[in-house]
Amino acid sequence: MSLDDLTSTATRVAAHLRSLDVDGQSWITGVSINGLLAEGSDKSVQTAKDLVDRAVATQDDDGQLGYGPSYPIEVFSHGREYEASWELTVKKCINTNNTTAIGHGVLDFYERIDEDRYLKAATSEYESLMSLERTADGGIPHHDPEVAGIKSLWIDSVYMMCPFFARYGEAADADDAFNEAVEQLLVHADHLRDSNTGLFRHIWVETPDHYPQGTFWARGNGWTAAASVDVLERLPESHPLREELVALFEDHCETLLPLQDGSGFWHNLVDDTDTPLESSGTLMFAYAFARGIELEILDESTYRQAAEDALEAVTRIVDEEGAVRRIAGPPGGPEAPLTVTPYGQGWYLMATSALDR
Repeated sequence: MSLDDLTSTATRVAAHLRSLDVDGQSWITGVSINGLLAEGSDKSVQTAKDLVDRAVATQDDDGQLGYGPSYPIEVFSHGREYEASWELTVKKCINTNNTTAIGHGVLDFYERIDEDRYLKAATSEYESLMSLERTADGGIPHHDPEVAGIKSLWIDSVYMMCPFFARYGEAADADDAFNEAVEQLLVHADHLRDSNTGLFRHIWVETPDHYPQGTFWARGNGWTAAASVDVLERLPESHPLREELVALFEDHCETLLPLQDGSGFWHNLVDDTDTPLESSGTLMFAYAFARGIELEILDESTYRQAAEDALEAVTRIVDEEGAVRRIAGPPGGPEAPLTVTPYGQGWYLMATSALDR
């Protein structure tokens, strides 16, 4: 597939994403912003700025961007409810860090425009996370323990928080934020990475110690791979834990590589070929591989073709309107139906940009 074909498809995907109402959708808004900025056209950057400005203007008193935390997830695809294998309750769905995904875009516009309101908003989001009660080993829970009654770590959190922390460390000249970026990744890995397979589970609860959702979900592993490489892009070379994070990222990519299907996709559960081929995880792995090569962490001869095959596979199923198909619907997991979502659009744009650098 030629570069012109990929560029043309990315233009359609971006136009489709710009047509969607993604305001006030927490992490989905954040990923959409990141995708629009990756595509980089004037229209996409303006749409991203509009979303960021609205998120800053509607930041709540606790510091959470975009109207505050998201509330119970609607587990629907095209109007049809599906049964998740793990319990969703109101308390579990009042989250602490999903809105931090919007903070990536807030700091991007601080770099572009240098207006204090963006750094002030990012600081409020950062301080909100720093104020939370943590797990015994320092993990920032995905939901406020005072409300939820439990402390749980979700693999989603590493992408929402950790690249934001690293970017905030740069913007605010804050070494503590760099430390949090790495330490949160490593603490989450301690609990969610399976020692036998090297793959990451979705959710761990501290008390009682258990996994309410313990499968090796594609997008969950994508969150980890993408977060790791985004942190490494900004983490100082001299950081004492940098090499530990590099090793984690390299080992994870080495584990994922042989699980790629011959079609170019990964399965929705990456180790279960009886689950469907899925686009969002596939795009996230393409992104992580391409960025790892760019940062000279991954070997190009080993990973470049896999990343290109992944992007081409998803490109083949983008429809005429620019909708990226076969995305596991929120909140994901084993039973998630395949659909079209704004974050699928965003990850297509990020993967295309990463492979075009």
